[in-house]
Amino acid sequence: MVVDACSVDSIQDRILDGGFRPLGEPMDVILPDQIDALMAESAVAPTAMPGTSRAPSDLARVSQQLRALSSLNTRLICMEADQPVYGEMVEGVARVMNIEVCALFMLDRNAQQLALEGVAGAEVAREDYRLDLDEMNRPAVLAFLEEYLVHVVNLSETPGVVPVFPGVESVMALPIIGRDGPVGVFVFARREAGGFDHTEVDMAGMLVDQMAYQLENYLLVRQLSSSRDAVIHGMARLAESRGGDLGGHIDRICAYSQLLGQRLLSAPGFLGQVTEEWVSTLARAAALHDIGKVAIPDAVLLKPGRLDDVEYTIMRTHSKLGADILRELMLTHGSFPMLEMGMEVALFHHERWDGVGYPNKIGGEQIPLSARIVAVVDVYDALTSRRVYKEAWSQEDTFNELRRNAGTQFQKELVDVFLKQPEKLEAIQRRFPD
Repeated sequence: MVVDACSVDSIQDRILDGGFRPLGEPMDVILPDQIDALMAESAVAPTAMPGTSRAPSDLARVSQQLRALSSLNTRLICMEADQPVYGEMVEGVARVMNIEVCALFMLDRNAQQLALEGVAGAEVAREDYRLDLDEMNRPAVLAFLEEYLVHVVNLSETPGVVPVFPGVESVMALPIIGRDGPVGVFVFARREAGGFDHTEVDMAGMLVDQMAYQLENYLLVRQLSSSRDAVIHGMARLAESRGGDLGGHIDRICAYSQLLGQRLLSAPGFLGQVTEEWVSTLARAAALHDIGKVAIPDAVLLKPGRLDDVEYTIMRTHSKLGADILRELMLTHGSFPMLEMGMEVALFHHERWDGVGYPNKIGGEQIPLSARIVAVVDVYDALTSRRVYKEAWSQEDTFNELRRNAGTQFQKELVDVFLKQPEKLEAIQRRFPD
């Protein structure tokens, strides 16, 4: 493959020639238990330490970095494997290394791409920033595929190499090696040419080696979580398909719930209740709101017209049936946030703010916030969607109906927030049509 004006082979030649610097020789590392002795010797030789070319100020800096590295590593060990805070991790690495730009890419095995998971000191053009594994003119990709450190001392004098971030002049990329090969790449960059000195290369290598195990665990947990979510989402779709709905209802409910949840992050009265993690869980758990319909008899579920009183009573059992299904699933296979919130949503999304809903006739803030949100978006989607027994309502009529029921059926504050920016609601409808 040709990389602009130079081939991969020529890039690799320059690695050996000095345009890049491979990590080939033994690391010159000062261990923490050596610091005190070396610093004591500095009183005798203030300009340089015996047996080393480092000045005392360099040793003090290395000592601080080692202590910071130890603290960061402890923080990573204590971090939940199913909720890795990549941004916090990258910020910590940038502080430890005292480097202007730091980024972490992790392998997306399904897409065969390196996905940007965290960055410090630079802006990215888009939120979901990725590198294809055939972009061999990228130091990060080359380091990942060849499994060695890639160090570009001066990008301006290294034609054919494309940096990840604009405005940088020197780059160092280190692969994160797991048990079965590379799982990601750390990228360090400076806005001036000159690259990284030997101590910084050593420190970066030590840091990445210590983080490799935890990062691989994060990647494996994410893959398992995605598979698990896909199975559960499939269960929700199965329940909807039994009712003859093969359209975008579930996708719209999840998207509307996420939109409303994100708006609550900065809404008065919800600060502290809603976090980014909570919204992410809601966006998946909302799919389970009607999973209990899988247990409703066909004669009721598939009836083309309106239900009579007996049939409506049977249909109303789907909320408790759904919660029972998810509770049994958790008892058998273990609990996790998506199922826990999904059970809340399934059981309570037909409760009303005024306390006359079902199945438990609870009201106000006794109803979990997740279920209050899904109650609003589920009715919005039902009204704006065509059914065998009705035409789709206009957005204006739907808005008026939601406002009319705010404070009785729905929490008024949620309705007010949800109805802002109607163009985003229409965009979701277009994205997930019936």
